[in-house]
Amino acid sequence: MVTLALPHALRPGETAFVAVTVGPITRGQEVEVTTADGLAIGTITPFGPRRGQGAGTHTLPVPAEAFHDGTLALRLRINRFDGPPRPPTAAEVSAVTLSVTGP
Repeated sequence: MVTLALPHALRPGETAFVAVTVGPITRGQEVEVTTADGLAIGTITPFGPRRGQGAGTHTLPVPAEAFHDGTLALRLRINRFDGPPRPPTAAEVSAVTLSVTGP
């Protein structure tokens, strides 16, 4: 679980984004991002990184209804074809940040 706080309440026309930095993960794995209560934010399925290299930073838009009292509680899971989902290691997901853009 990761909990992030908005810098300010979302204003009309603003959109919140989560940036997830993904390190080396095995081919066929993906990072699923949901809120604590199960609202899907997105799935990161890296394509093309060489073995042992990071998969980069991926930005996902966050709907306003995902925030509760100015905070966003996220659950990240590694989905894989050869076993059940599991939490990512610190090397697999090295950073999760929140930003707001708009007019």
